[in-house]
Amino acid sequence: MTQPILTYDEADILLREDGSRGYVGISAIDGLIAAVVAGPTRIKSDVWLPEIFAGRTPVTVPDTPEHALVLTILHRHDDVAKTLAQRPRQYQPIFMHDESQTKTDEWALGFMCGISLAADAWAPIMLSSFRANLAPIFVMQADTQKLMPAMPPAELDRIKANSHELIGGAVVALYKRCAKLR
Repeated sequence: MTQPILTYDEADILLREDGSRGYVGISAIDGLIAAVVAGPTRIKSDVWLPEIFAGRTPVTVPDTPEHALVLTILHRHDDVAKTLAQRPRQYQPIFMHDESQTKTDEWALGFMCGISLAADAWAPIMLSSFRANLAPIFVMQADTQKLMPAMPPAELDRIKANSHELIGGAVVALYKRCAKLR
């Protein structure tokens, strides 16, 4: 497999800059990509890429920073798809790190954005008992914790504290569950 045009750290710096463009960071992008790749329906890049670029289709003029970002993001998409299909145990989400903490909340927001792009296709999963497999993702935000009403608060807290270790397995389980639907 080819290397991405930018490292993911370089992409994150370009995306975030001063925050004025409304772009999301690489961790949220990775969550979005996980939902797009592992979810129950195919979603074309012209649908999900604008979610990263403040609702607009990114410029793809060669040799521009935005083109390099697009190529790097598409590379990550293809890498996640290939890893989940061929080497699922090696799948590793890209999380943010702050000092000594691994932060998964932005990744989870990106994943929820991916769900929203095909809400009708996700409805059977969200209404099934399989939804519990996605608890490591849903526990990261107060709004999405409501998707786990039967789970005791102590269990939600335990899962949240270990989400950085559990999210990858949840994505793999989702990919396997949805494989025949895509």
